[in-house]
Amino acid sequence: MTELADLCHKYTSLTDTDIATLVAETKLIELNPAYRDFDVFIDARNELNNQAIVIYHKPPTNVPSLYRKKVVGQDALRTNEPGVFHTLETKLDSVGLLAETQEHRLIQQKIYPISRNNRTIGVTIVESDVLDDFKVQNLELKYSNVSATIQMLGRLDTTITDQLADAILCFDKSGRLVLANHTALTLYKQVGYIGNIVGQVYDNLSLDGSEFKTVLKQLQDVSEDEQPLTYNFSYLNYYFTTRKFWNRKNQQVVILIQDKTDVKMKEAEIISKSVAIREINHRVKNNLQSVISLLRIQQRRLKSAEAKKVLTESVSRIMAIASTYELMSKQLGDETNLQATIQLLVSHFVQLNDENRKLDITTDIDPKITVDSDQVVTISIIVNELLQNAVSHAFPEEQTTPPNNVLVEGKVNDEIITMRIKDNGVGFDLDNTRPGSLGLTIIRSYVKDKLLGKLKIESTTQGTEVSFSFDQKPQH
Repeated sequence: MTELADLCHKYTSLTDTDIATLVAETKLIELNPAYRDFDVFIDARNELNNQAIVIYHKPPTNVPSLYRKKVVGQDALRTNEPGVFHTLETKLDSVGLLAETQEHRLIQQKIYPISRNNRTIGVTIVESDVLDDFKVQNLELKYSNVSATIQMLGRLDTTITDQLADAILCFDKSGRLVLANHTALTLYKQVGYIGNIVGQVYDNLSLDGSEFKTVLKQLQDVSEDEQPLTYNFSYLNYYFTTRKFWNRKNQQVVILIQDKTDVKMKEAEIISKSVAIREINHRVKNNLQSVISLLRIQQRRLKSAEAKKVLTESVSRIMAIASTYELMSKQLGDETNLQATIQLLVSHFVQLNDENRKLDITTDIDPKITVDSDQVVTISIIVNELLQNAVSHAFPEEQTTPPNNVLVEGKVNDEIITMRIKDNGVGFDLDNTRPGSLGLTIIRSYVKDKLLGKLKIESTTQGTEVSFSFDQKPQH
């Protein structure tokens, strides 16, 4: 069985013990007289393409084989052999399902799981030719009309009739499918079933791995008020919600299946995009920190106090931006908590501030305030400029009277956010500010052009208060 082992090593992650179990299964097949008239195969899941791979074939000894060419090593496609994947997915037998061979021949299959440690490591497939006069009955038209479906189902609860857009399957008490609406027929074709499914047994059609005898007992043991029994499950690359009823009048198990694949795919896409945005924010933060490191190296080489001061202000501005991206890299949504942003900004600002000019910075931000990613960067830059102004101008070096206090406050009222930064410094004359002051230019420009807000500055010898207000919902 070297070929079987080689194929398993190449296309699967089965262990040597798993492979030994499959080899033992081949010995049983070869010794079983019941298999003399049939082509018997073992398939395993091909993990490279999520199909199945044929790893063993025993031709019949009493009749000609259904195959002219070698099929070991070839893929078994889910669109051609639904039973293989049904058994691999659910661990249930698949008996009497139609399939199409690699040589495009219509056959019937009996498929049984090969299990080890509660895992399905492969399947045994017994194949036979369909009868010459066998014709696949297409009952889609018969059951596509909703009103005809209702008549055949009999009088149903409104809970069921309200769900007619779902796939509807009705099984008699023996577990055989007696009715399927158009949606159900389409759904089973979509997941790979060949031909008409009406007349198949429940276990052949079970997509969630449940067995009919278990479902029937569960439904008969609960009252009508406790129905339906609802389950969410995945099958192949699909996601479904199923609802199961027991129709006591008709003595039927009624199954409703809703395809949630599109919803799940959209959810996965949103999560993927959110993760990508977080990664981008993380990289932006890292790049900004690299720029800060380079500026600090340059700052240490300068002799001019004025040049060092300018670089310190630049580092502070870049750090303000980096702080916001650091926070955004840890969140999934586009909304950022303003309180967390300002607290992180203040923490970084204090670390950069000259120890001889210590500030006692207090924050009072409404914890419920959130802003979008564009707003949070702008707010951080403005607040950083105001704190830098306090360091540079509000508290001269010769002033020794402690403490040097700054309050950063954020409130929201009717979706209008107001930020207030107040210090107890020496103040300044608004009419005699230095022309072209970069700090004030940045503040005025960002409040007006980026936040579309209003700026107010008041200053006396007792301190300076700057406030700016803007709409919480940005007007793009």
